Amino acid sequence: MTARPAEALTGPPAEAPSAAPPGLWRGVPHRMSIGLRHQLRDDGRLPSENLTCFLFAFPGVAIDVPRLEGALARAVALNPALGHRYRVDPEHGPQYRETVWRPRVDVVEPESPDGECTRTAARRIADAEMSRPFDLRDGRLLRVTLVRHPGGEDCVLVVTADHTVCDGISYARFLDDLSAAYRDDGRAAPDRARPRASLARVAAAERRALAGAARDALCDAWRRRLPDGIPDMVLARPLPWTECTSEGEQAATVLTGAAYERHVRQAAALSVSSFMLATAKLLHAMRPSVLGPGLSFFSPLPGRFVPAARDVLGNFVSVLPVTVPAPRSADLTAMAEAVRDSVLWTLRHQGVPFDVIRDAVGNGGEGNGEFAYERRSVFISGNPVMRLELDGVRGRLSVPTLSDAMFDLSLWISDTGDELRCSGVFRKHLLDRSLVEGWLRALA
Repeated sequence: MTARPAEALTGPPAEAPSAAPPGLWRGVPHRMSIGLRHQLRDDGRLPSENLTCFLFAFPGVAIDVPRLEGALARAVALNPALGHRYRVDPEHGPQYRETVWRPRVDVVEPESPDGECTRTAARRIADAEMSRPFDLRDGRLLRVTLVRHPGGEDCVLVVTADHTVCDGISYARFLDDLSAAYRDDGRAAPDRARPRASLARVAAAERRALAGAARDALCDAWRRRLPDGIPDMVLARPLPWTECTSEGEQAATVLTGAAYERHVRQAAALSVSSFMLATAKLLHAMRPSVLGPGLSFFSPLPGRFVPAARDVLGNFVSVLPVTVPAPRSADLTAMAEAVRDSVLWTLRHQGVPFDVIRDAVGNGGEGNGEFAYERRSVFISGNPVMRLELDGVRGRLSVPTLSDAMFDLSLWISDTGDELRCSGVFRKHLLDRSLVEGWLRALA
C-alpha cells in the first residue's frame, strides 16, 4: 500500500476485469437490484444516484492503516452483499455473483501539511465519487479512501458504497460492523464473525412470502390508494418534465439547542415522530406553491419484512408515493396527522417487489411512460444516524456535494438525538434557492 497524491483517485473508472469462468454467476433475479435494468445505460453504467457516500473526519487522530484494512476485510466478510460483482443477463438484467474479494484502503496525502488541505482534498475525492457512474463492468461496490496529514494525523475517511446492495439502514449497520472490527482488532465475538445471509437467500424468502394472493393483495391495495397511478406533486409554474434537466443545487439546515428541543417537544405533543413532524412542516410550507387538492411525495420503505432479512446488508428499499390529503385550510396539526396516517399505511403495506411496483402498480394510464422519479415529484427520506468510531473516537460526519437531482426536490432528514439535520438537492432550473431555503426554515 502506497500513499498517492490527492488527484490520483479522481480519474476515470478502472478497466474492466477479465470475464469470469462459466458457472460462477448466480443468476437469481432479486428486488435488491432496485431498478437496475431500467436505469442501465447502453455502455453498462448506472447513474451516480446509486452511490451512498459520507465523510468522517478524525482531527488529530492517527489511523492505523493495516489495522483498518483488516477491520474492513472482516466487515465485508460478514456481509456477503459487499463481495458481489455484477453482470448483465440477457433475460433478467443485472445479476450478481459472490466473489472472494479483499477490500483495500486507498491512502492519499495532500502535498500541503495544512489540516484544512486534508479536509479539502477529502471533499474533492468525495465529490468526484458522486460524479462517477457505477460501472457494471468493474463492479466494485465499496471504496474506502483515507486522506491524512503527511505526518499521519488529522485523517478523513471517505466511505462509498453502491446503493444497489446497500440502503441507508445497511450503510449505518456496516459502519457499526467496521467500528466493532477495528475495536476488536481480530478478536471479534462469534456472533460478529459468522457471515450473515446472502441477498439470494433473502430474495428466495421474499418470493415465497409474496407468492400468489399475497402479492396480488398488496398490488390491489396500492391501486385502490392510487386509482390513477402514481400521483405528481405539481408545483406552480412547473416546467414540462422533459425540459427539467437533472442539474441540481444543494441546501441544508440544522436544528440544535433550544430549536431542536422545541421540535422534539412539539412532535411528542402531536404523537408523531421527529421525522413525521419535520415532513409535515416541510409539506405545510410547500402547500401554497402546489396545485391540486392534495400533496404527494415519495418516501423509501424499509422493506425488511421477512425474517431472513434481519441484519442483512442489501437494498431492501422500495420507493412508493405517499399521498397526504392536504386542503389549503389544513393547519400544521392536521398536516402532521395526515403525514402520520399516510406513513403508517405505507409501512403496513410494504413488501411489494420493485419490478411489481413498476410493472403492475405502474405510473397510471395518464403517466408519461417513464419511471416515476423522472416525473414531478418530491422525495423525503428519514436517514438513520451514521456513526463511525475508531478506538472510541467518533468521526465528524459531512456529506459530499450533490449536483444531480434525481427528483425535483430530494430531502434527507436525520435526528441524531442532539440535533435535526435536513439536507436536500433540487433541480435548479425548476426551483429557486430562495424558495427551497424558505421551506427549510419552516423546520425551526
